Parts: sequence; C-alpha cells; structure tokens
Amino acid sequence: MKRFIGIAAVLLGTLLSAPAIAAPAAKSAPVGAQCVSCHEAETKAHAYHGDCVSCHTSAVEHGKVEEARENATAKTAKPKSVLAGLPDSKQCLTCHETDKKRTHFAFAEHNKAGVQCNDCHGNHTDKVKKLNASQLKGGKTTALCATCHQDVLAKFNMPSHHPVKEGGATCTGCHDPHASKQATLGAVTEQCTSCHQAVRGPHVFEHAPVVEGCTTCHDPHGAPNRKLQTIAQPMQCLQCHSIAGNRHGQSGTSSNVAPISGSVLRDCVSCHSAIHGSSTDQHLRF
Repeated sequence: MKRFIGIAAVLLGTLLSAPAIAAPAAKSAPVGAQCVSCHEAETKAHAYHGDCVSCHTSAVEHGKVEEARENATAKTAKPKSVLAGLPDSKQCLTCHETDKKRTHFAFAEHNKAGVQCNDCHGNHTDKVKKLNASQLKGGKTTALCATCHQDVLAKFNMPSHHPVKEGGATCTGCHDPHASKQATLGAVTEQCTSCHQAVRGPHVFEHAPVVEGCTTCHDPHGAPNRKLQTIAQPMQCLQCHSIAGNRHGQSGTSSNVAPISGSVLRDCVSCHSAIHGSSTDQHLRF
C-alpha cells in the first residue's frame, strides 16, 4: 500500500510540474504575440503567414537574444543582436510547390535572373501600397511590374499600344511571372489570337511570319506605327519581299526595268488585305 501511494505521489508531482517546465520553452519561441510586441508594424501577415519561425530563419535565436538584451542591466554586457533572416524563393516553395501557377518557377525567367519571391510579393503587406494618378487604371499589377520594367512601361505611351495603362489589359494577361517564356506562351501566335480571334488560322494559304510569331511584325507593348507595327509600310513588307519587276505598276524585263512608281510605295495591305492568311488567294490579296 505504501509503495502504491509513493508511485501515485511521483506521478502527481510530475503532472503538476509539467506546465512550469513547458512554459519557458513556449515563451522562448518568437512566434505570434512575442514577435508582434516588437514588430507590430511589420507583422500584419496573411492568415497563412502567421508563423514567423516558418519563414524567417534564425527567428528563434533572434527572439532569445533580444529578450536577453532587454533583461540586461547596466552591469551586464548586452549580447550581440542576431538578425532573423528573410525567406528566399526555395523556402517559399516548400509550401507553394504544389501550386499549379508556380510549378514551372525553376525554369522561370525571373528565377534565372535571381529575382526572389519577396522582390515582388510582400509577405506582410502589398509591395505596391498606393497608386499615383497615372497608375489608377492600370492597377497594382502594372505598377508592380513597372518597378523593374521601366523600358516596357515607356512603350505604353507610344501612339499604338496595348491598353494596359487604360485598364483594358494587364501584364499577367499575357505573361506568367512564375513560368518561362516557353511554358507561358507556348506559341506567341496562339497567345495573341486568344484575344485577336479574327486573324486566327488555320488558313489554306498561311503567311510564314504569322506562323513564326506575331512579334515578327508587331511589338506587343507599343510602337510609333499603326497597329503595333515595328516598321511602317511598305518597309515592313520589303524586309522579306522584293518588288516584282512585272507587277505593281511596272513593266519590262530584268535588263529593262521601269523606275519604281508611286503605287509601289503605297500600303501593301491596300491590295494584300488578308495579310494574316487567306483561304482563297495565295498572294493574300483578299
């Protein structure tokens, strides 16, 4: 009987002392409330980013050292601070690796260029907090991309441009920032014709540059010429097509060719209107 009472006393003492033992361990982990006590302005995190330790390396050590610094007296030397490291892309992907939108990030142009997730994404608040008057219609996505791609942003001020700044399109409507160009676009023509369906093939008579990609003739962001053409007509067409000596208002043989008339230098699409492809004429005239 005495032996049983002794065992019961030991077990009871262990149960009573457990909270006291566990309390210091819980207090030393700088998560939630303990982090907010110092980083109140920075810790307005998303619901899934509430655990500071899961993203910030050395966060536990940082919390312990800061607590020791606060408790240090004038006679006690304050320990050297330990910074809680910022998460890199690999650390973010430990949770987001199954997200379909980020499956190809290992091959993404941003990843190859050394861009980290936190360069574009704010773990606590949005990277773009306010929009100026010129960014209101374009939205936060355009403003965020423009922080790096200033050269592309300038093209949207060209006479002919996609209506990104007007709010009619967004950068991510054509580009996937988490994938490579190949994984995102597949074929440039397919990406463009998802909106520009009037010029979509297949055609009986295909125009080779169109098959290769719309950017052969068009700058998708903006250009000084009509319809996003990189070069104004007829020079756009004359980069590939020579002027036939017995057509276009000319006559004669190779040894006796008349001077080029004004009709040759008019817009090619005035006659070759099916420039993207035709089902009736091999010269794309109708």
